[in-house]
Amino acid sequence: MINGFHSEKFNQMFPTDKNITIEKADTKEVCYCERTRRVTDEKYILDISESEINILCSGEKSAFYALCDIKNHGNGRFVCSPLFRVRGYIEGFYGIPWTQEKRISVMKLMAKNKMNTVFYAPKDDDFHRDRWREKYPPAELDKLAKLVECAKECYMDFHWCVAPGLSMKYSDENEFTLLVEKTKQLFSIGIRNFGLLLDDISEELAFEEDKAKYSETVNAHIDLIEKFYAALKQIDSKINLTVCPTLYHGSGTEYYISKLGREISPEINIFWTGRDICSRELTSLEALKFIEGTNHKPLYWDNYPVNDCAMFNEMHLSPIINRDSDLWKYSAGIISNCMEYAECSKIPLITFADYLWDSENYDYDKSWKNAIGQVIGKENVEAFMPFADHMRTSCLKDENSKEFFGVIVKIETELRNGNKEKVFELLYSLSDRMNNCRELLKKDIPLFEELSKWIEKFNLACDIINRIIMLGNGLNDELIAELYSLAEEYESNPVRLTEDINIKAEIGKLIR
Repeated sequence: MINGFHSEKFNQMFPTDKNITIEKADTKEVCYCERTRRVTDEKYILDISESEINILCSGEKSAFYALCDIKNHGNGRFVCSPLFRVRGYIEGFYGIPWTQEKRISVMKLMAKNKMNTVFYAPKDDDFHRDRWREKYPPAELDKLAKLVECAKECYMDFHWCVAPGLSMKYSDENEFTLLVEKTKQLFSIGIRNFGLLLDDISEELAFEEDKAKYSETVNAHIDLIEKFYAALKQIDSKINLTVCPTLYHGSGTEYYISKLGREISPEINIFWTGRDICSRELTSLEALKFIEGTNHKPLYWDNYPVNDCAMFNEMHLSPIINRDSDLWKYSAGIISNCMEYAECSKIPLITFADYLWDSENYDYDKSWKNAIGQVIGKENVEAFMPFADHMRTSCLKDENSKEFFGVIVKIETELRNGNKEKVFELLYSLSDRMNNCRELLKKDIPLFEELSKWIEKFNLACDIINRIIMLGNGLNDELIAELYSLAEEYESNPVRLTEDINIKAEIGKLIR
């Protein structure tokens, strides 16, 4: 039973037999984070004993976080607060937008992992990009209103984004009026955070009137951003604006981004993907260069785990890595760009949440296994690992198929030593794990439905290993032909699974 601050609400959200007491306080102890040196509404203190749990917090949001965090602690006193101020994700990919149910499912799970921000910007939502001038029809507006209400219940800041750059004539006042009227419609359903996205558009002005008025694109964008920000502040002085510039990656000292950053209001957040569109690493030194160039801290639009465009045959399930542990000091925050696959996105997103809350103590392997457990059940984690081992190919350059190739290296060593008995011992062990995983992947779990084309190729790999083992009973032409046929089918499948392995060559080593 939960007693104290908002106990009725939290009892509905966190039914428990334990005696939990929540106390609200307006003191430095619970309102100020010593590490970040800032006042926060997200800090809480847990005192846990065998018989009771006491929570000291500054308000509803920190009480919610504390209740979500209890399961991660044993007995003792724990003082908890985040390092990154802005911790979130964006539905900003090219591809089929998430369903309403998936959006709500992801939002609720990320809130429980203490993310505090969600950006709505699906490239293929017509009213976000192509039909930006048009107001949402009632049914679509109602869906957005429900998302806004869900975000409020989850203590998350909901940001709605518009992307007019493909067709907007910047010098046309009527175009700007349409943009503001569209924004007012979204304001009417409770949205107080907006994004103006000018990414993935031409670097050159399209209209002669714009060229005559602005000379170059950056001047048009500065004018649009400043006018839009002023219009938002007239609607409500508490509205926040985030901008994605046309140049959104690099050093941060290029002409376009430097001029734009220095001439727009310092309160406006600027999205930045880092050195590259999909950056292998984000470093504090690079963030400092961006600050020097733009007079803004970067708000990172981190293009991981997104797998759209040329990456559509990859599945990005690995944990976030290669982000400096002190990056929170030099950035406004990080927003992870998701995949079209909502269930799959949950796994890397949870690792983002762990990193963003406490990057200085982030353990990516521990976080990854915890994330997998949250999505498919803790009891299934170990069985899932032979498949997950192959899902680490991405811009992060994580070590893909590490366990699998470790076995292959041992097999090749034993082959060179002429120890075929040991070879088949290793193959039997590998086969057992892969076949056990294969049975798990048949279960009716939403994640596995999204992974179907990768599972299909994994099943091929299982078939190949199983038939290689049959070679131990003696070679025959029919089995060898079947093996080569399976190998050809495997290698012709464009889905990314194991890397840099010639299946036919490996079979040849075994039958020599």
